[in-house]
Amino acid sequence: MSAAMTRPDVMVLLFDTNFDRPSDSHVFRRLDGRLFTEEEQAMLRDATAEEFQAAGVHVHNPEADEATRGMMELLLKYALSHFEALVPFLTDEDLLEYDRLVGIIAAGADQYGPREG
Repeated sequence: MSAAMTRPDVMVLLFDTNFDRPSDSHVFRRLDGRLFTEEEQAMLRDATAEEFQAAGVHVHNPEADEATRGMMELLLKYALSHFEALVPFLTDEDLLEYDRLVGIIAAGADQYGPREG
């Protein structure tokens, strides 16, 4: 279903929904705090991801999260072993931030010291 195929009645409800609620809650409230009717609750529970996105709601996608983690791990693997190749692409501000973060990491590592056998 494309954004052009969203259901107007569902979109009206979504725009009046307070999404500041526990992620595991299936009870929807209006922006003013009132509960939706049972019929409206059912319509909201049946809303598609495209309708949520069309209403500007971030839709949690575990598959995309896992893909993002995988990509970051892949890129990090190369970035750490070939940092010198990245230096020409970093701005002065990024290099300063890198040095600052390295200092914090090194200070944290020093507090643990070598393990005693």
